[in-house]
Amino acid sequence: MTKCLLKLLFLILFLSCAVNILASRYYRLLERERKFFLGLRGIDSLAAYKYLNLPSPTERKHYYEQYWVGKDEERKEFEDRTEYAYKEFGRYAPLDDDRISVYVKYGNPTRRYVVTPEKKVGIDSKEYVRPGEIWTYRKQGIDFDFLKIGRAYKIIALSQFGDSVIITFLKEDTVAFVPADTTFFGNLNFDVNFARFRQKKNLTRLEIYSLIRIHNALNTRVMRSVRVYDFSESLVVDKKSSLTPSSVQETEFYDEVNLWLLPQKYLVIVEYFVPEGQSYGKKQFWVDLLDYKDDAKKISDLTFARLIDESFTDEKFDKPPGRVIPLVSSKLPESTPFYLYHEVYNLGTKDGMHLLKIDYEIYNEEKMRKEIVDILSQTETSEGDVAYISSKYHPMDLPPGKYIVVARNTDLITGEEFTTVGGFVLEKRQ
Repeated sequence: MTKCLLKLLFLILFLSCAVNILASRYYRLLERERKFFLGLRGIDSLAAYKYLNLPSPTERKHYYEQYWVGKDEERKEFEDRTEYAYKEFGRYAPLDDDRISVYVKYGNPTRRYVVTPEKKVGIDSKEYVRPGEIWTYRKQGIDFDFLKIGRAYKIIALSQFGDSVIITFLKEDTVAFVPADTTFFGNLNFDVNFARFRQKKNLTRLEIYSLIRIHNALNTRVMRSVRVYDFSESLVVDKKSSLTPSSVQETEFYDEVNLWLLPQKYLVIVEYFVPEGQSYGKKQFWVDLLDYKDDAKKISDLTFARLIDESFTDEKFDKPPGRVIPLVSSKLPESTPFYLYHEVYNLGTKDGMHLLKIDYEIYNEEKMRKEIVDILSQTETSEGDVAYISSKYHPMDLPPGKYIVVARNTDLITGEEFTTVGGFVLEKRQ
């Protein structure tokens, strides 16, 4: 125990000395040189620290001029961005504020959203909300989440979207199905979840989501079997497919199966089998679709997603808002952004258009009280009487714990309200 404490103390002292050395070298620079150092950190950290450690202004000037030889246009853009970033974000803690580096590298964000302490609206809330900002760069497909820690804004999350995000999945092929060898029961690791949607009157769409871990995907095929039994134990679905991993470099693969069922209660059995490795796994669960009988239920389940955007991965993930990659498990590291998806049916229309207001209220489940710790609102309108709703949620400074999301949907034409509920868990980062 004593040795661990000594090691921890040494690490703290080492980091403190490193920070002090950096600060002392930074503040010996002229103001113009400080700007250049901060800017270079955003585009070339090795060059920035080499510049910082040069002993004299003459050597730093020579190094800086040499760095930009033959790059006049890039230099001008760099200096313009650096000047703006230093003026806008370098007032209080320039060495620690991550917005400077991000602005110098990427320029003005497509969208800059400021999170204020009014975020938590619980009347009796004693929790403090730090100011934050969300910067979106649509061309690069990047969101930066900044949180004010002390006097500086630090990056707490970086999330990507668009064509640069490659989703590994199991794709359908035409190879004959191979029956599972249940001798190897339990040694194929996968998670499964589901969501319920209305397909049309008295017909529901059951979406089954899986995340499968395969340690060696090279020349591997995966056999998938989905069987559905009704309440009288009659087999109503027996779907067998052969699948191929979309990549050989990765170990985790998404899969989705959509089934169209009458509104009843069902037992669902999902099996995956890898003949090459003789590995097999099985999950089963009950699902109740009775709420959708005779259009009684006018809203779908609330689905949590890893990604929703307009790029394409595979038909199985395609929905009206774009590709929807489900979060098979709703457990996430703290501060990690994620997406929400649901559908609302039988809406009122005017001139063929519906108009819907959506309020997402987030409650802390563990505190067992109706205190809203966060709220997200939007308005959606499009053709028809069905709304397909997708939103990105940024937990920002929500502490680790269990949370409930209540999606309140108000039909602004008829005045009706539809509510759907889901839950997620934020875990402390390791």
